Amino acid sequence: MCLGLGLSFWNLGQLQPGSPEQVQAEPEGMATLTIVEPTDQIVVDVSGAVEHPGMYQLEKDARIGQAITRAGGFRAGVDDRVVAQTINLAQKLQDEDKIYVPFESDAVMAAAITRLSGGSVEGRISVNSASVSELESLEGIGEKRAQDLIAGRPYSSLSELVERKILSNTVFEQLKEHISL
Repeated sequence: MCLGLGLSFWNLGQLQPGSPEQVQAEPEGMATLTIVEPTDQIVVDVSGAVEHPGMYQLEKDARIGQAITRAGGFRAGVDDRVVAQTINLAQKLQDEDKIYVPFESDAVMAAAITRLSGGSVEGRISVNSASVSELESLEGIGEKRAQDLIAGRPYSSLSELVERKILSNTVFEQLKEHISL
């Protein structure tokens, strides 16, 4: 909250009197407070197998495909199969969304970790490779949380889901017997 206020006050000095971004709070002759109106822009984080990972400012109704294009598009080593199965390029973005484009090596690493864990994963849904619809089939997982799970990939342990605040302890406890790496 403080950061947003700091930015708003910093912006106060950047606006020109009478600009459309300003609203005068007091009548002429009295002390005035300038209020900065919100823009129609969002900021998203794009990482993984893209040419230029980073934060990008886009129009409010931008889509995942547009964010990936702004990040320079896919780079060598992208896992085309996983992208096709798990990333909906037409999905609209929201402010503060994270998009992770998987590398081919992510799947290799996830498979190696699963083999090393020694646990049976039969009948469980993999948080490292499941599609949005597969993740949504889990109790307590909706579209947004499924996208968050996908954006945070790859995971090296299931406990990361709670440590990185992708799942609450309560939801994790309900799901831990139904998910795997």
